[in-house]
Amino acid sequence: MTPDVVLPLASGSKWPAVTALVACFAKNKIDYDTKMADILDWWTSEQNDTRSEVTLRHVLSMTTGMISDDDGDKASRAWNLCSLRGKKNFDECAQKMFLATSNGHVYTEPGVQFIYSSYGFQWAAAAAQVIDNATIGAILNTYVLSPAGMKPECDWANSDSLPLLGGGLSCSARKLDKFVHAMLTDKLIDTKTRLEMETIQTKPSMLGSATLFWGPYCFGNWLVCLNNMRFNRPMPTQCLRAKRHGHPGCFGYYNYVDRVRNIYFNMLPSYTCSPSNNFCDSPTGSSNCPQLYGTAQTVYHTINRYLDDIFDYTFSSDNQDDGIYTFDSRSVPSSQWATSL
Repeated sequence: MTPDVVLPLASGSKWPAVTALVACFAKNKIDYDTKMADILDWWTSEQNDTRSEVTLRHVLSMTTGMISDDDGDKASRAWNLCSLRGKKNFDECAQKMFLATSNGHVYTEPGVQFIYSSYGFQWAAAAAQVIDNATIGAILNTYVLSPAGMKPECDWANSDSLPLLGGGLSCSARKLDKFVHAMLTDKLIDTKTRLEMETIQTKPSMLGSATLFWGPYCFGNWLVCLNNMRFNRPMPTQCLRAKRHGHPGCFGYYNYVDRVRNIYFNMLPSYTCSPSNNFCDSPTGSSNCPQLYGTAQTVYHTINRYLDDIFDYTFSSDNQDDGIYTFDSRSVPSSQWATSL
């Protein structure tokens, strides 16, 4: 394993993908509260259909209420079927996803619940194609891959036709370093756009048990608030003070920028996870994203201690009723965080 080995990022793709989308929207002066129906001619505008109220903000923050990563999700399956049948038209497959949510096949009204999905950004990408009059592959290249210097090693699978924005990027650690550093220094988007991208879009009451572990969601990135949030409680002030933003991936990728210390962290490990090593020593023996378990153990029990010592991060447990929660990763048993991933 070297820094130049190209590996899949899985959900680590979301941060670069949404960076390209918000850069496109900013250039074209698009308001995030613009309704999808005002951009895409196939999106319903019927007043009695809750989907007509979905905005770019909902799509970018995974709060449409229309799509999830569950195996039985109709919209996700529609995308997969469209791409497997050899379709090359991105807009057509995005429309098929939308049609799969017809006849009441939605989870909630928009803006009510955060539902994690690797497919929902396809709708924002379809909107970006219309707004920028360019293919999504060209948009990803123009706004992120080329200006960050990530090509040719880094690219989305099927980038010329049907890239999966939320999970299809492969890259090397060396070239990913360029992206994370660019996000720290506002090289890819201006400060105003970056602040909008890093604005919290989800309240604790909107998150499920697994997503509460990571923290609140913004546009394609988490405000990293590890194991601090509690359902339907006020946002921990410690998380707001820390200002760490990033997006890990199922295959072990882990990153963040720290706005307080003005540093960034980028880790792209390579693991062989199988029953022989209890799926990278996952405390639950889970085969679901085992590489992420391996990375989490390394980050939480070794790297975070090292960084905390250097940058004087000293947190203690404080679960008072005022809703302020602080966390010391060195004192929490691994079973408390691993089972939440």
